[in-house]
Amino acid sequence: MARDSTVTSASAGTLASGIVLAGDRTENRVAAHRHSRNVRLLKRTLPLGTLVVAGLYSLSVMQTMGWGTAIPKLEIPQILPENLAMQNPHYEGFNKDGGRYWVKAESAQQDLKNFSLIKLTGITGEITDAKKQKTTLAAARGVFDNKANVLELYDAIDVAGDAGLSAKLTRATIDTKENIITSNEPVTVTMAAGTISANQMTARQKVKEYTFVENVRTHLNARQPQPGDEAAAVVAVSPANDQMIGTSTGPVEIASNRLDVNDATKVAVFTGTVSATQNGSTLTTPELEVTYEGSATPQGESDPNTSAGGKLKRIMAKNPVSMTQANGDTVTSRGADFDPVAQRAVLDGDVVMTQAPDKRATADRAEIDQALKTIVLTGDVVVAQAENVIKGRRLVFNQLTSKMQLTSPAATGAAGRISALFHQSKSSAPAAKPQKPREQGIAFGASFKTDPGAPVQVEATRLDVDDTAKQAVFTGDVRAVQGDFVIRAAELTAAYTGSAGLNGADTAATKQAAAQLSRIKAKTKVQITSKDGQSATGDWADFDPKANTATLGGDVVLTQGKNVVRGTKLVIDMNTGETVIKNEALADGRPNVSADGTATAATGVSSRPSAVFYPGEMKANSDKKKSKATDGWQARPNP
Repeated sequence: MARDSTVTSASAGTLASGIVLAGDRTENRVAAHRHSRNVRLLKRTLPLGTLVVAGLYSLSVMQTMGWGTAIPKLEIPQILPENLAMQNPHYEGFNKDGGRYWVKAESAQQDLKNFSLIKLTGITGEITDAKKQKTTLAAARGVFDNKANVLELYDAIDVAGDAGLSAKLTRATIDTKENIITSNEPVTVTMAAGTISANQMTARQKVKEYTFVENVRTHLNARQPQPGDEAAAVVAVSPANDQMIGTSTGPVEIASNRLDVNDATKVAVFTGTVSATQNGSTLTTPELEVTYEGSATPQGESDPNTSAGGKLKRIMAKNPVSMTQANGDTVTSRGADFDPVAQRAVLDGDVVMTQAPDKRATADRAEIDQALKTIVLTGDVVVAQAENVIKGRRLVFNQLTSKMQLTSPAATGAAGRISALFHQSKSSAPAAKPQKPREQGIAFGASFKTDPGAPVQVEATRLDVDDTAKQAVFTGDVRAVQGDFVIRAAELTAAYTGSAGLNGADTAATKQAAAQLSRIKAKTKVQITSKDGQSATGDWADFDPKANTATLGGDVVLTQGKNVVRGTKLVIDMNTGETVIKNEALADGRPNVSADGTATAATGVSSRPSAVFYPGEMKANSDKKKSKATDGWQARPNP
């Protein structure tokens, strides 16, 4: 037993020789258990210790800062756009077509919300196109989009350049790549040719196109006549107040809803309700197209020969066209074409010209030459004043000489007929004539009686009027009718009072009353015919519309049926129809001479006229009329 204990005991200890037995591990187990307890303790105490240290530190900081009292506001620095302002920035770029642009400013601020936007103040810039033409700009402030190459300008904007364009704007958008300037606020643009103002503008500088919209007002500068200019000869003789739109050198004021200017094609088109005024004359039309020479915006350096800017070359107005001159005369038509250089105007379609107080002319076409001071009306020409009317196919009027010619050329070139209708006013009716000795000769009945107040209708191949001499001459198979009284002659000259011309100047002539016939003279193969067929022929005739008498002279032949009476003078009282034919010569035997200087066939001393009567026919005519014997032919002895 003692031996086994030792072994057991030895198995748990160390042998005498120093060798430890493997089965004896009691101390190791104890050490391991102690280490485990220490690890578990540290896991709990270390985090807690850290929190305690942090809390003590925080408490110390708070106490240092005055914990337990009001906490002061911390001033934390902020990143603001104004804190990122740049001084004297410079931006530039190039276009695909070879143009370039640059923009400078006194200061710039980056927009932090959109880094492509830059706010600018004190802006200046320059845009140069492929042709090296520059456009400069300046503004108080703006925004530049360096990604889209668009510049927005505000306040006191000035745009100018080699193209002669100078603009004043309050807001504008500039596409620097395309060289396009737009503004939706009122603008005033000055070009070499004049000034334009509008509520909106778009300027496409590359293609030289400019558009102005809403409340457009255009002032075209006056053009000074140049040596050799046809207008120069007109100014000295033509009062300014009878000049038509586009035919004067004065400035032109145009109001419209829209204006499109294409300086490449030299055309400016005004649309909307267009009203143009020049020297007191006004034109209205829905569309006015202006063609000019030179340039509305001269290129490059100023040329002394074209310093006045573009020169008006052609002005076209579309239907309906209405013009009012300074003196109150008006003209309307479907279209109008003006040549300012040559001082000519052509009006087409339903032309109506009116002059105070009651003159009116209508035609299919009117050609007005301010240099020559002529008016040519063609087509269906009608000129009326009060109740007087003349009609033809071509009328030429010269304002300088107050002469007018009316014809009716046919399409084949043959001469047509013109007509004139003259109404006598009531005051022109013949007054009671004093009693005077009866004409001696053969007296006839009342066949030539007519109404003295009836209008006079004249037809002829041609009419020439001299409004200064107050004379109208009808030529070419002239036929004049008053009531039942008919006159035919190769030529008929009418003297008149009043005015029959188409004067364009505001003179007393235009205010005169309508023409009233005061004397009518006919010559060459004159024939007078009455209602019942009685007729008289002679070499000349003299009619007094106021007294309502007619005198036929020369080789006078009076016929009624087969009855014939010859003499040298036939006197007709158209109020009563009383007719007397006789022979007469001058006391010294010289042949009788008519009022117009035409010699008659009569010679020697006075003698009774010759006659051939057919009593049967005279009686038949008398019975047919159921008239008294005095209504027939009867002889009255000569003294």
